[in-house]
Amino acid sequence: MIRKKLAVCITGFDLDYEMDVVHGVHSRCQELGYDLQVFFNATHKPERGIDLVITDELCNGEMSVYKLMDYDKLDGIVTFGESLLGEDTFFDIREKANKHGVPFINVDDMVHLDNKRIVLSNTYAMSSVIEHLITVHGLRRIAFIGGFKDNNIQSEERLAAYKATLEKHDIPVDDSLIFFGEFWRKAVDCTEEILKLPQLPEAIACANDTMAFFCMDVLKEHGYRIPEDIIVTGFDSISECQDYSPTPTTVKRATFEAGKKAVDLITDMWEGIEPEDVTYVESILVKGQSCGCVPIKRSEQMTYNQKKQYSLDFKEFTRYLLDMNMEFAAVEDSKELFRSLDFGAKIFKLEKLYVCISADIEKSKDKIDIDKDIPPWTVPETMVSMHQWGHDVPVGTEFETGRLIPDGFHDENGPVTMGFAPLYFKDLFLGYIAAKLSTIYIAGDLLAVWLQSICNNAGSFYMNNKLKNALGELEILNLHDALTGLYNRRGMKKYEDELLQRTLSEGRYFSVICADVDGLKLINDEYGHEEGDNAISICSATIEEFFPDDSICVRTGGDEFLIMSAFDEEGEPERIIKQIYARIDGYNEEHRTPYKLGCSCGYVILKPDASTDLTALKSEADSRMYIEKHRRKTVRKF
Repeated sequence: MIRKKLAVCITGFDLDYEMDVVHGVHSRCQELGYDLQVFFNATHKPERGIDLVITDELCNGEMSVYKLMDYDKLDGIVTFGESLLGEDTFFDIREKANKHGVPFINVDDMVHLDNKRIVLSNTYAMSSVIEHLITVHGLRRIAFIGGFKDNNIQSEERLAAYKATLEKHDIPVDDSLIFFGEFWRKAVDCTEEILKLPQLPEAIACANDTMAFFCMDVLKEHGYRIPEDIIVTGFDSISECQDYSPTPTTVKRATFEAGKKAVDLITDMWEGIEPEDVTYVESILVKGQSCGCVPIKRSEQMTYNQKKQYSLDFKEFTRYLLDMNMEFAAVEDSKELFRSLDFGAKIFKLEKLYVCISADIEKSKDKIDIDKDIPPWTVPETMVSMHQWGHDVPVGTEFETGRLIPDGFHDENGPVTMGFAPLYFKDLFLGYIAAKLSTIYIAGDLLAVWLQSICNNAGSFYMNNKLKNALGELEILNLHDALTGLYNRRGMKKYEDELLQRTLSEGRYFSVICADVDGLKLINDEYGHEEGDNAISICSATIEEFFPDDSICVRTGGDEFLIMSAFDEEGEPERIIKQIYARIDGYNEEHRTPYKLGCSCGYVILKPDASTDLTALKSEADSRMYIEKHRRKTVRKF
């Protein structure tokens, strides 16, 4: 039975909120027996107010992973449209899903409103915190540190909920108690301003947990006790809340539940049940120590052994990255390029790991066309599997890109969850990492560093390989004749002494043969230079065919050739020359050109010694070639 297959498109594995939603999707897929493909990139959109520019090159590289999605093989897609780095990518995914009839659910996106969405209510969440402060703790003077002052939907919704809840309880809204911390460090300045107020508020409600941490830090630095002197609350219930003292009272938006709900909506759509345009998932109040609802206890101190182990784990990963980079730098064969990834696969608990490299790039090491480059961000039709971890696919196995992994997704033990991340370098799509995940919760920040190191090292290897091949190709052009492919005089000078010395050390015969195309001037004058080039090419190909592979075959001039060869027997050159004459005679009989193609050869052969003079041998062979040419006089019109 073929299982249903869902895809999730997210940014990073290091954001609590997004990964909790993915965990919900994963959990529901496991319950219902659906395969899950998680397509992700590691670079996030810069927070508003942070001076960080994402280049087009980086954006295109990060977004390239979403080009791998095969909409004909997917039964549903869940996106986080607002978080995707490339705006065009979101529209591309949505349009292709619609075109292929794939159910599409967008989670907590307050920007792209014209599709089926799941919304985690900011209004209910913020109201529940303020309601708790008023009804349980009896507070009326409550300050508020919001996000951005304008042009941010989340900020506006949370501020509106704060005001509405005060008004519900007949508490006047005091604008002097409203500040904007931009969801980050500016909350420090906001708290300092609050402390300058004529009257200290009873509580400070922050629009996210991070600002609550900054706020409490400032209050503690000024000697205030939380919650005895002032209460502080947060929003989001991120994982750091459990490590902060006092733990903040906050609100957990039902991210896990939203993920499960997304799968349920897609399941309903398969049955023809169309969901509402907007499906709301309510939030949950999480009581903490910062409001006094949870007693403050002295946190258990981390033991020396725990601290030491944490330090050792971090150092081990850092050392692994250094070693991995050094191994990458020393690799000369691409089949060994990714061998150091085994340790990373263990760290991130990957059951299977595939490194899939573009066949256009991997195969280019064999032959490269320096006049034709690969267009930027091209996803090829085929990939090459370059690493073996948890599977038995041999390194070098080529497969169609649409399959994503070479051995397929079938697993008799149950539904499979696979993650896909891009590999790119500069403006080149290298390929992607594919991994069977044993857990959704991965150390995402370390994963991002690992992936970026792989990108940089693999990119450098393939670009250096390409450069070497290009230089090799240029050297070939520099040492070879463009028309015939034989060596030119530069090539002859480079290799002739080496051949002579090798022949001398092996005790073999050394021969120099000079050859000339008969009647080339007549062919050029009466039939054109194109026919003359054809005559030269036929003769050169025939010469190259019959002489040994280690010979130096040279086009020394327009219609002149020189061949240097080593032989075991003295009569070998004469035998080869007869074969050349016979092959050219056969060509004349077969093609019936208006002229007879001919070639005259002269040669010398000897056992070389230390006094052997190549210049003298070439001159003697050339003289004998002209004697032979006079004797043959083979070129004439029919």
